[in-house]
Amino acid sequence: MKFLNMLFKGVWGAIYGVKSLFTGKSKAAQKPRVFLKGRHAQMLLAARRGNIEAQVELAICYSEGDGLEQNYTEAAHWFGEAARLGDARGQFSFGICHANGQGVAQDYEEAAQWFRLAAEQKNPGAQVSLGLCLQKGLGVYASPQEAVHWFRQAAESGDPAGQMSLASCLQSGEGVTKNEVEALEWFRKAAAQGVAEAEFNLGRCFQNGLGTAVNETEAFKWFMSAAEKGLPQAEFESGLCHWHGRGTAVNLPEAFAWFSLAARRAIPNAREMCEDLKREMTPEQIEEGTRRLDRIAPAQPHAPPQPLVAQLQAIAKLPSA
Repeated sequence: MKFLNMLFKGVWGAIYGVKSLFTGKSKAAQKPRVFLKGRHAQMLLAARRGNIEAQVELAICYSEGDGLEQNYTEAAHWFGEAARLGDARGQFSFGICHANGQGVAQDYEEAAQWFRLAAEQKNPGAQVSLGLCLQKGLGVYASPQEAVHWFRQAAESGDPAGQMSLASCLQSGEGVTKNEVEALEWFRKAAAQGVAEAEFNLGRCFQNGLGTAVNETEAFKWFMSAAEKGLPQAEFESGLCHWHGRGTAVNLPEAFAWFSLAARRAIPNAREMCEDLKREMTPEQIEEGTRRLDRIAPAQPHAPPQPLVAQLQAIAKLPSA
């Protein structure tokens, strides 16, 4: 069964490439309730009788506008019903509702409590969410050490957000003994799942010799992989690699294309880099760079940064029941 996303601020971006649980303010929340029909009516009847699957499914329909007018208040209500019956998916999702203040009042303490209940049932999204709350002191006393515990739980279950979170802690030494070699391995595990942020961080490791020997060819490979997935920071680094011949041959038109794309994403210094690079290019190279930009730009699956909400940004996809 298709499931939900969690909002995290940080380096993760949209790790799973799935849409956010909540993408804006729901107009339906202020409108009178309408009578449901067909499968939604059956779902509502089962949900009112305490069927957890129906409660969660109905909440998803309301949160995503799937056959119903999008209504976050109703979504939060039914996630809450499932949560109170002990369902980990409902608990995690109800925590999201409280963290984001959508469908219910924003309450980080309440969010952290629901995350903990779901985390104790081994829900990886909730484990990462609780870890971030503990790391940032959101609704709980800050405890970087306990945050690492939950990140590791999620990471060892194969969750890429947990792997990224654990790797970042190991690399910085936050809440755990610094270990750049182990950090590299967790970044590598997340990168193997196609996570652009992990690929970018792996590129940084090879570029700067963090947990491994400096290897510009490997760094370039990972920067390009992340850039092709639309990660703005990687687009900028790819431009630098093509300009200065780091891990690849010098290619000024290609560098111009990637810098231009990064500039469109408002990456600091990207526009200035474009102008500096143009001074080294012939008119023919600039024209070629523009053609390359026109080819690669439409294919970039870039999503603009989410607003800062509860230090969270969309990342976690729940498993099916």
